Amino acid sequence: MSYITVPNAVQLGRAGELLAMAAFEMAGMKVVLVNQQGFDILVFDEDGASYRVEVKSSSHSFGVEELKYKFMTSAGSKSKKSLNPDDADIICCVALDAKRMVVRLADDFPNKRTTIKMDEFNEPETLQIQRAITEIRSRRNG
Repeated sequence: MSYITVPNAVQLGRAGELLAMAAFEMAGMKVVLVNQQGFDILVFDEDGASYRVEVKSSSHSFGVEELKYKFMTSAGSKSKKSLNPDDADIICCVALDAKRMVVRLADDFPNKRTTIKMDEFNEPETLQIQRAITEIRSRRNG
């Protein structure tokens, strides 16, 4: 008798990180997996500027009339705190079953839990990445 193996949280997180890394590479960025406190990957643009990216993964959707994904957009093991720009520059929410992602700035996630509708995953990842990088550059340059 065989059993279906259900990936644990570490495996799900790693799968999301790999998908996110591929998207950033395809957008022309250099990518390093770092798994630091507050962010998972470090990306570099063509000018060598770095951006901290926290990846959040959801293994499946829910909803009947409209599919949605839930993400824990917080950090910490016991006392959770919402992610913010002190932790990471970009949050990448990966819908593993759809192999799609939503890329936003860290301050776009004020809550510890975030629900994202399926239609928000339809925008090409490269455009979302470019928009986020452009906004961060603008903020950094004052």
